[in-house]
Amino acid sequence: MASDQPRGKLEMDVVDQMPDPWTPSSSTSRHALRPKLILAALARVQRDLPHMTSLLASRWGDVQLEAYFQGDTDTLRDTQSVTKSVLSLLVGIAQGEGRLQPDDLALSYLPDLRSAVTDPRWYDVTVRHLLTMTSGARSELTDPEYDEAWMASTDPLRYTLRQPLVATPGGIFHYSNGGAHLLGEVLARATGEPLERYARTRLLGPLGVSRLEWSRDVQGRVDGYGGLSLTSRDLLRLGQLVLRGGRWEDQQLVPDGWITRATQGVVDAYTWMEGIPPYGLMWWVTEEAGHTVWYATGYGGQYLAVVPDAELVVAATGVVGDHPSHRHIVTSVIEAAL
Repeated sequence: MASDQPRGKLEMDVVDQMPDPWTPSSSTSRHALRPKLILAALARVQRDLPHMTSLLASRWGDVQLEAYFQGDTDTLRDTQSVTKSVLSLLVGIAQGEGRLQPDDLALSYLPDLRSAVTDPRWYDVTVRHLLTMTSGARSELTDPEYDEAWMASTDPLRYTLRQPLVATPGGIFHYSNGGAHLLGEVLARATGEPLERYARTRLLGPLGVSRLEWSRDVQGRVDGYGGLSLTSRDLLRLGQLVLRGGRWEDQQLVPDGWITRATQGVVDAYTWMEGIPPYGLMWWVTEEAGHTVWYATGYGGQYLAVVPDAELVVAATGVVGDHPSHRHIVTSVIEAAL
């Protein structure tokens, strides 16, 4: 926003525009967010949501809202499980390069880890099952003891494979950080590159992301399930990439067909997580204000929302921890665009 900055009324930093290579649209005024609704949303954040750290939005390629409540444009934000949605994009890139296919068996890429398997059904788990959280792997969200043991293990991948599956692969949804971490290693083996290097060279670097941090497990692997830290601006860039069908400037970074498949709900997820039941290929799919919205979400209120038919992207971040949800603020920004 330009003329409707709340500076002086609210204690926050609002920045006008993204730097190059982000190219603003020429139709800014015709597609502007409604200022009154945006100012009301920002006031609610300051009044009721001290844990929210940033809120950004772009429409038709024009960055119309960039508000910081903690930190600034240079602050790296732990995106938590938004990392999973990034992992999905990387799998799509690898498929486009012919490195792997969704129906490939996961263990075909991990011959040295097969000795850890105790349940033979693991040999039926495919890349697609890991993408859709239908591998049957145990869920850390519903099994706190398993979560603690998995985090404390000397090798999280082997620990995951040692566990018996709780469902037949390809069946019901079980949200699994262990399964996502396993998929990250499958991708690394399929591409012949460490996951972080592949992400930098094929996706994040060409997208203009110059700074990031990524947590690692005790074996030194970056965490496929979470821990990717980006600036709020770069989180918004990822959403704009998805909105454009995987294209950034003159490069098709992610195959357009992959974006289409990843954002189609294929399984019913845990409604209590975010109130968004349909789950695609590590992307959540819902409807808000009568429009389809694709979500990447992370613990602590990390949200990346893409509204394709409104040409809108919203990014929101929060303190990593337990606190009330602020997703309704994202919904308010969506409503301000419609």
